[in-house]
Amino acid sequence: MAKRLSELGFKGAFCTSHYIADSPQAADNQTKNHLREKLQAELDKAGIKLKLLPGNEIYIDPKMVDYLTKGKASCLGGELSSKKKHQHVLFELPFYAEVSYLRDIIFELKAKGLVPILAHPERYLFVQKKKEVIFELKKLGVKLQSNYGSIVGQYGGKAKKIMKFLLKNRLVSYLGTDIHRAEGSLFLKFEKAEKKIIKLIGEPEYRKIIERGDELAKPFLNN
Repeated sequence: MAKRLSELGFKGAFCTSHYIADSPQAADNQTKNHLREKLQAELDKAGIKLKLLPGNEIYIDPKMVDYLTKGKASCLGGELSSKKKHQHVLFELPFYAEVSYLRDIIFELKAKGLVPILAHPERYLFVQKKKEVIFELKKLGVKLQSNYGSIVGQYGGKAKKIMKFLLKNRLVSYLGTDIHRAEGSLFLKFEKAEKKIIKLIGEPEYRKIIERGDELAKPFLNN
């Protein structure tokens, strides 16, 4: 998978494994860092030019900030630190129901000086039913990360429609692959996805999104 990402032109990748409290997907930062460093050594040995960056895709939880503070879950680029400003946190929601405490969590993250990034908003049912809710989340300071696969229908027609809406309204801050395995179908559709996005919003606007992602990763690529 790393080799294929490198061949597509990626220089680094945030390893955003799921963090779901009280589940098998709740490895702490120490465990994740050990595994990431071990894999990085294997990539370096094989000559695969891809830098693996720490991170998590955190499933929303009332104790989400606590997990970050205690080193259980990770910000993008590493652990929560009082010495670092504007650390970004990638989080996701249940697909089929809106969370009543979503806004409370956003305020808690912001109060800690963190920048919340909502993963794949186009895939959530409550957004598909009422897409205007996205404008409210943006006003609260939430950045949006959409999936390349959504624009080529990988997650269904409704997700594709919402992603078009988000792109047309310049609401997408970042784009992600959301690839989980080497056999992921996006590897075959990536160029098609890029072309569709460029056709929809133009090359300059697409480059702005890519550059924002580059800026997010830049501080960690040379560490």
